[in-house]
Amino acid sequence: MGNLQQYQEAQYDALAGKARIKIPGTEIMPQVWVEEGASIDPSAKIRGPALIGADCQLGAATRIEPFSILGQGCLVRERASIKRSVLWNNVYVGPGAALRGAVLGSRVQVLAKAGIYEGAVVGDNSIIRENGLLKPDVKLWPHKLVETGATVHRSLIWGSCSPKKIFGFEGISGLINVEITPEFAARIGAAFGSVAGAGARLAVSSDSYAASVMLKEAAKSGMQSVGAQVLDFGPGITPVSRFGVRETGCRGGIHVRISPQAPDKVTMVFTNPHGGNISRDQERKIENAMAREDFLRAETGRIKPPEVLTQVADSYLSAICAGLSALRLREANFKLLLCYDQVNLENIVGNLCARLGLGLESIGLESDAKAYRGWRSHQELLPALSRAVVDGGADAGAVLDSNADRLILIDNKGQVIQDELLTALLSLIILKGEEGPVVVPVTAPRAIEALAERYRSRVVRTKTAMQDFLDKVLAPENGIEGISQFFLHFDGLAALARVLDHAARFNTSISDLVAEIPEFFMDRREAPVPWEAKGRVIRQLIQDPPASRLELLDGVKVYHEDGWALVLPDPDEPFCRVFSEGSTMEIAESLTDMYIKKINDIAGIVS
Repeated sequence: MGNLQQYQEAQYDALAGKARIKIPGTEIMPQVWVEEGASIDPSAKIRGPALIGADCQLGAATRIEPFSILGQGCLVRERASIKRSVLWNNVYVGPGAALRGAVLGSRVQVLAKAGIYEGAVVGDNSIIRENGLLKPDVKLWPHKLVETGATVHRSLIWGSCSPKKIFGFEGISGLINVEITPEFAARIGAAFGSVAGAGARLAVSSDSYAASVMLKEAAKSGMQSVGAQVLDFGPGITPVSRFGVRETGCRGGIHVRISPQAPDKVTMVFTNPHGGNISRDQERKIENAMAREDFLRAETGRIKPPEVLTQVADSYLSAICAGLSALRLREANFKLLLCYDQVNLENIVGNLCARLGLGLESIGLESDAKAYRGWRSHQELLPALSRAVVDGGADAGAVLDSNADRLILIDNKGQVIQDELLTALLSLIILKGEEGPVVVPVTAPRAIEALAERYRSRVVRTKTAMQDFLDKVLAPENGIEGISQFFLHFDGLAALARVLDHAARFNTSISDLVAEIPEFFMDRREAPVPWEAKGRVIRQLIQDPPASRLELLDGVKVYHEDGWALVLPDPDEPFCRVFSEGSTMEIAESLTDMYIKKINDIAGIVS
């Protein structure tokens, strides 16, 4: 054909009928040809001339503009837009992505909101991550990776498609069957088993959704291949997996769950012998093993069959209830309104409420109760749940995410208790129970120090990452309550049970407990920052602080006369989070505004 531009022109000429070529497929509308097996959402819009290859899938509100050609097996997600572009086979185009006059080789992945523009060519097996941008006429050789939010101005010849960093803020996350495939899960299982050591006892579990179970089975095969003794906890929730790893003496475990952010993403949570997340050092060892394909391979006779343990959830519930006063809870006869994922939590929630004598009523999930609901959709039910608690005279309401990792409480007056206020409430319960120093992240409000002073205890501040939190909680100087405090903060069901138990023991309401917490005002926002500017932003904030105290425990925390502000770079995405606290809400918001402006000025971003 000549050069790449002539290749594109030849494609356009064929669609326009300028060449005597029989176009495959059925002409479903003027100049729109669709091959057998293609699935097109009714809301998708296609303008010819265009060719949709066999077994392609077009999602809701996708737009296929004139002179677009999709090869076999392409998957185009909702709101994606393709114009004058040629896609070879098995290309993935994520939600909101935009292709304009581009050529994409086979098995290319263009993730959400990425953009590829006129004359750009992407080689086979390359990945353009979320919000990545390829400028016009850029050429990307095969097996290349464009990181999240990165802009590519010139062609990339050298390099690899394999990212150096696989682990994110909590485990490994990615698109199901795109970034996280069964092959990947098997390899990561083998890497985890190799790092743990030959013959190590390792646990696997997943939530109840089919994709998670599929990936769990693949990871289990990888563990077996290195000679590990695998304990399969079956379908369940993250807190049960954490508990089971600790109780069965495993060297670690993997729990696979659908991401609370999106139903097409999955997260693989890796736990250490204590049930907390593995250390960064162990993450790096697993990443190195993956990069080198350096896996142990057990002889045939050393491959062990998995052991299925079905009673872990019951043991977990017994452990929760062991430290509670079931009699007082039954006498209190609390009425609880609960919004939760019935597919994944029905059995365990119902069992816990029956053991504690809680009157349970589900809300907001009556229609299509078996469909997956993300964390955001659960949060949208908060106003209705709050009204229902007040109108129905309930003692409390609660929202649990699908794996019981997160909890939002609603007290008997309809007040929503989440984020920092929930941290303060849990800290109050720990302090009143005389369970030793309370461990909280650096983002928690100063009101917790006031509570600790009131109850003659102290506060231990830690980084926001779970690994750092666990290190502090389990430190010998914090006493034997460390494990219970860890699971109180990272187990929604255990936290809910503890709050209700405390209310029953002291014959008080949750609203009265909240009233004990000193008033505080906090604000938080995100500021987009290009990857290459993150280091410069943090260095500048450290070098030019105002005339006040500076703290570098996690990010940059600057104390002002009437409050503080924390700038925390996100480890996985191209932005910084700004947290602030002030003596009034206006001061907190003004501190956030000030540091957002500083970040934009340093990074050269025009607001």
